[in-house]
Amino acid sequence: MRNYESLFLPGLLQTEDYARAVIKGNLPMASSDEVEQRVQARLERQAAITKDDPLHLWAIMDEAALHRLVGGAKVMREQMNRLVSATTEPPVTLQIIPYAAGAHAGMAGSFVLMDFPDAADPAVVYIESLAGDLFLEAETDLRRYGLVFDNLRAVALSPDDSMNLIATSAEDTH
Repeated sequence: MRNYESLFLPGLLQTEDYARAVIKGNLPMASSDEVEQRVQARLERQAAITKDDPLHLWAIMDEAALHRLVGGAKVMREQMNRLVSATTEPPVTLQIIPYAAGAHAGMAGSFVLMDFPDAADPAVVYIESLAGDLFLEAETDLRRYGLVFDNLRAVALSPDDSMNLIATSAEDTH
């Protein structure tokens, strides 16, 4: 799975409190039960990166996602620690696009590219929006989003430098 996020941290790497704050912020009219159902679903999906044959996740985020105080300073510190610990496991690679990169190909919005081990399962691009969730399967769309992701990897900090930026952000969160 290749995941680019411009405003939030990747769902597969979110702590419970961060996920709850994101969902409440995105869906201010949702009932408490609906929020909790969505939080639990998100947490259950995270098992994909910790199971015996784990999903390989390459996540790229805009630096802005690190500085937005979702849920407050305590939630963000815990979330930053979660990001750092997640990357100590082989199936997760994380990169940050720093502010200094300027304009980049991901500014149009977040997306997820999903490839499957079985050739019978086609790759798909997933885009979440207020207008509804979109799944793209056309070869031209897959190629376009693949090229965008490759461009984002090139402009992002290395995984090690990204971890240093996350650690610094965690220290600076008050």
